[in-house]
Amino acid sequence: MLLTDRNFNTTFSDLELGQSRLLEVDNRVVLPAKSHIRFIVTSADVPHSWAVPSLGVKCDAVPGRLNQTSISVQREGVYYGQCSEICGTNHAFMPIVVEAVPRKDYGSRVSNQLIP
Repeated sequence: MLLTDRNFNTTFSDLELGQSRLLEVDNRVVLPAKSHIRFIVTSADVPHSWAVPSLGVKCDAVPGRLNQTSISVQREGVYYGQCSEICGTNHAFMPIVVEAVPRKDYGSRVSNQLIP
């Protein structure tokens, strides 16, 4: 799965009831629950720091370098984070949303994201 900084904030008019204005994205990262996940993180432009505190993960993304981290997602749910690096103009407070779904639903959720 390719994670990019194209997971922009959703616009105010696109928010649904109960969604946070500065933490919601238009493209969530979907992962299977009760699984061990390994991330390989890099950047194409400036340093970033991919952080989701409720999952206990924070990994720096440096241009030209590959960093590795892993997590174990035990419960289904929605986890929020932000880029915790001062990356430059239009990069401040970039939100991250990770959605952990049951393993039986994971395949269909991912295929729905790949097919426009």
